[in-house]
Amino acid sequence: MGKNLKWVGAIGFVVIVLFPRLLGAQDKPLKWGEVPRADLEMTTFPPDSNATAVILCDYGHVTFIGSDFGMVFERHRRIKILSEAGYKWGGLAVQYYAKEKYQRISGVEGQTITLDAKGVVKKQKLEKAAIFDENVDDTWRRLRFTLPSLSPGAVVEYRYTIHSKDGTFLHDWEFQTSEPTRWSEFHAEIPQVLQYVMIRPSGLSFAVEETMTNPLPGAQLNLPYNLKVLSSRWAMRDVPALREEPYMTTPDDYRARLRFQLASFVWPGEMPVQVMNTWEKLAEDLMSSESFGGQLERHGVLRKQAEILTAGLKDPEQKMRAIYDYVRTTMNWNGEYGIYVDVDLDKALQARKAGGPEIALMLTSMLRSAGLDAHPVLISTRENGKLTDIYSILTQFNHVLSYVKIGANQYLLDATDPLCPHTLLPEHALNQTGWLVAKKNPSWVAITNPGLFSNQTSVVANLDADGSLTGSFESSDAGYSGLIDRHTLHDEKEDEYIRNGWLKGLAGAQLDSFKISDKDSTHKPLLTRVHFRSKDHVQVAGDNMYLNPIFFGRRERNPFTLPERNFPVDFAYGRKLSYVLTLTLPEGFVVQEMPKNVSLSLPKETGQYRRLTQVDGNRLQFTSQFVIRKPHFEPSEYHALRDFYDRVVAAHAEQVVLKRVTATAKND
Repeated sequence: MGKNLKWVGAIGFVVIVLFPRLLGAQDKPLKWGEVPRADLEMTTFPPDSNATAVILCDYGHVTFIGSDFGMVFERHRRIKILSEAGYKWGGLAVQYYAKEKYQRISGVEGQTITLDAKGVVKKQKLEKAAIFDENVDDTWRRLRFTLPSLSPGAVVEYRYTIHSKDGTFLHDWEFQTSEPTRWSEFHAEIPQVLQYVMIRPSGLSFAVEETMTNPLPGAQLNLPYNLKVLSSRWAMRDVPALREEPYMTTPDDYRARLRFQLASFVWPGEMPVQVMNTWEKLAEDLMSSESFGGQLERHGVLRKQAEILTAGLKDPEQKMRAIYDYVRTTMNWNGEYGIYVDVDLDKALQARKAGGPEIALMLTSMLRSAGLDAHPVLISTRENGKLTDIYSILTQFNHVLSYVKIGANQYLLDATDPLCPHTLLPEHALNQTGWLVAKKNPSWVAITNPGLFSNQTSVVANLDADGSLTGSFESSDAGYSGLIDRHTLHDEKEDEYIRNGWLKGLAGAQLDSFKISDKDSTHKPLLTRVHFRSKDHVQVAGDNMYLNPIFFGRRERNPFTLPERNFPVDFAYGRKLSYVLTLTLPEGFVVQEMPKNVSLSLPKETGQYRRLTQVDGNRLQFTSQFVIRKPHFEPSEYHALRDFYDRVVAAHAEQVVLKRVTATAKND
């Protein structure tokens, strides 16, 4: 490496915390093959009855060797398998950067340890033939294996070492997984010449957090410097599982973990060499890059197409929409994210297929050609995780949007979805903030979306004396409801869309006829009209009939089942669902019981459910409306939200009871 090495920026996230105190060094928390008998005899894990496996111990150790500061990462992991569902923990798949032999893996070992019927300890080693080291692409390789003889009750362990040419990418360490962890420890011995920022979520607490300063062995023998090493150790005990939950962006946003960002390197007696740029310098570099900003101005095919699309248009918003609609309907997204283009944009347009960065920069370039104030915006998708604005870390971004300013109005556009109107962003882009890249005054922009998930359904039906229903409904799906349903219609036949979606919850439903309007008019609500019949939805018992008045869209369960939730509920967008039923009752029946009128609200009117039931002669009218007014609820609001959904589920379960009466009784 030497002192002239040009370090490359790496990864990062949320809050700076450096090494707080000095304590003595500790031994490794586990030894290969020495498994306590209690762990082998364990059959359940009482703190978490849903656990399929338990991470008994996970140990990682990073050191630097030689005058080039080659980085060595060692890992030793031991896991208890509790059930067959936990077999997925009985293997490993780890990718490494193999281009120019930057990384390699050595020392791969594994074994499965069990007790036989007589209580004798049995060990079965991982055979070399069961270890696969394969190409992923031109840059990455993957090492994978599955340990032998997996069974409920088995303990598995494995270890391996990753060698890197330098310390550009110091390994993250995750203390928390989707299964409970009894002990997790990370030990890093970092030469003081390498200046890292340690980044961790706020509120993270450790069972052990210690640092001591030692002489740097090995490397200083070949250097005329008296270098030191910071030997740091972090450990967590009894870490609960973090599992996927409804309305969650990605577990990585909330996982207990450490991340490291190389900030600079400092040779004794010399000025520090910065690795992390300022936001302004990063924007300047991006706009000068041939794979990013250099793509925005030079494309004759794009410019000519923009002129054709906007010919005769004077309204800037009409120009924007014409170009956006052309790109979203012409280009086929290959599903790949990124920020740098792989192919020339003129060629991408001719091919009609490209990745996310090509489509975004193509759109931005064409908007600029039409005289609009347009810029690229870097974001992190919901699956990729939240952004931090503390440090200019380029690798946290994985997608590009187009920003347009017209007068006082600002628009964010993503043309990767051919069914998404310019008034909406695809759900993957709804992740709070983005970074607008410009040579002058780059800035953060809020990803706010005015769109809702909006559905209005109106049902008119007749109920016969034998309990059979005939009727029709009309539904209007706007905003994200329309977008989602259009995607379903793209993948299914229209009658399948009706049967598998609308009629699925109506017992014994039969489809008589239907009509779907404005399927291709993405700027309009999707209209669905259906005539249906059902013999099984209404239950007949003697002189009584029982029916749930919510034929379509009934909420049968609460998605929020955790008693506590320490991370937000992120709906991505608000919701508004309206339902109206007008039901003609059969001759000789009256309403004996019906759901009472209710009005439920979340604090500060952030959500609401209202229901109104009334009878006029032989007609029953039932009206309900469900509203979630904001897309993001903090953990402190979780209990109120869960209780609100509980009450809505209970309200949706209430029935109407009809009773047969004689003509005399009716007259009385």
